[in-house]
Amino acid sequence: MIKQFRHQDITWVDVTNPTKEELAQISKDYKIHSLVESEASSPSTRSRVDLYDNYLYLILHFPQCHSCTLSTPKTKLTKPESGNLQEIDFILSQDFLITIHYKHIPVLDEFSQIFETSFSKKSTDRKENCGLLFFQILLQIYRSLDDDLNLLTNTLKKAESNIFNGREKEMILVLSNINQDLLDFSWSLKGHDRILKSLTEYLEILFPNKFKHHSGALFNTYWRIYGTISNLRDLFTELRTTNDSLLTTKTNEIMKILTIMAFTTFPLTVFTSTFGMNTVYTPILGTNYDFWIIVVIMLAAVALMFTFFRYKRWL
Repeated sequence: MIKQFRHQDITWVDVTNPTKEELAQISKDYKIHSLVESEASSPSTRSRVDLYDNYLYLILHFPQCHSCTLSTPKTKLTKPESGNLQEIDFILSQDFLITIHYKHIPVLDEFSQIFETSFSKKSTDRKENCGLLFFQILLQIYRSLDDDLNLLTNTLKKAESNIFNGREKEMILVLSNINQDLLDFSWSLKGHDRILKSLTEYLEILFPNKFKHHSGALFNTYWRIYGTISNLRDLFTELRTTNDSLLTTKTNEIMKILTIMAFTTFPLTVFTSTFGMNTVYTPILGTNYDFWIIVVIMLAAVALMFTFFRYKRWL
């Protein structure tokens, strides 16, 4: 699907999951190199930026947050879907901006409304406007990641509360989903600093002395987000360690109780089996109050064993 937005001499073309025919037409209309057309026809495995004669081609990957809503204990927990990264290809020149993506990206829809209502009213020259449009879109995307990280922070806080409320087992899958989101954030954004440095150099060629301030703002936004991710990774590690420790403690307590029960019942089983043997003479059996004598002996043996357990501090 192709959407076109125009203001004066500026053109923004937003393309979602394009077909080969659509890419061929766009390449023809805007004189895009065949290598770029081929690269944009399918998702790429890594981010990068290339400079051509009169435009630059930028590929960036951004994460999608799937754990921003913490499931309650009664809600069925599911694993996040595979392929949580979303790719956006940018083709930027002095006259046009083309964005290509293979999934629906709400932030671009929101920005298209901003472009139509407020951005187009600014009276700046053509070259500034096109570059400014590019920077505003990138900033909007990074800021949307800030919102996702805030939601992820709230999810971690809720997980922390549930962990200390005795729901350690239910939090295992929740923490696993959060971990996958944090890994996606770290992996997709890790190389952006190198890409943004190269991007700044190329923009100086396309738009000399125009966007140094905007490049600095973009870098600051990126590093703030990456710092937040690092802090969330530390918080997540502490929570997972605490959750694992509490689960281990509970498991050890259960195993201790089961072991004590087995150790207690085994001698009693042997004792009662002995008196159940079909022999000519069995002590105590046949005397007055033989049943109660055997019961008292068994209770005394149990009391003796529990006294021993208490002495050893096993209970």
